[in-house]
Order: sequence, then C-alpha cells, then structure tokens
Amino acid sequence: MLDDLVPFLIGISILILYLVFSAMTEMGTKLFDRKKMINTVISFLKK
Repeated sequence: MLDDLVPFLIGISILILYLVFSAMTEMGTKLFDRKKMINTVISFLKK
C-alpha cells in the first residue's frame, strides 16, 4: 500500500505546483496587460 501511496502523493503535489504556477503567470500577464491598457488610455487622453 505504501508503494502505491508515495507516487500518488508525488503526482498530486506536482499537479498542485503546476496549477499554482499557472495561476501566478496568468495573473502576471493580466496585470501587465491592464497596466499597458491604462497607459494607452492616459496617453490618448493627453493628446
């Protein structure tokens, strides 16, 4: 039973780490796009 549990827990931890990394990078790109959009609007209003 222990032989089956260890690879299962390793797989679950890798999956969780991948999901956390994916969520962090997705939030980073959304924040970057948001800042870029705000700067574009500000430069348009200055004209």
